[in-house]
Amino acid sequence: MNPLKALMGTISSLPNLRIHILLTHEDGIVVARCLDFSISSHGEDEEDALASLNDSLSNYLDYAIRQGSLDCIIDPDEEQFWTVYRELEMNEKKENLLENADKLKVDHRFEFMYA
Repeated sequence: MNPLKALMGTISSLPNLRIHILLTHEDGIVVARCLDFSISSHGEDEEDALASLNDSLSNYLDYAIRQGSLDCIIDPDEEQFWTVYRELEMNEKKENLLENADKLKVDHRFEFMYA
């Protein structure tokens, strides 16, 4: 498994519900995993894998709604995938800080926003 990206997503009708997406390269394909629901899909590239995951998530949520089981849909994936996700996320934050270090040195006014 070669980690590619850690993404944060939302559902358009539930913008406050954040979902964690891990993209990896495995056996010549890209795998997209929604770590919150233990659902994965794959494709030839990132775009295909995410489109396939979108379909799988839509079907999963639609089924849960029809069954009246929305209270049971959160099913966290294995810890190994969460660990990879967190490592990618932290590396991205470090890279972002380093890329913007000059801005931070010049502009000493820090404004924080919370989601």
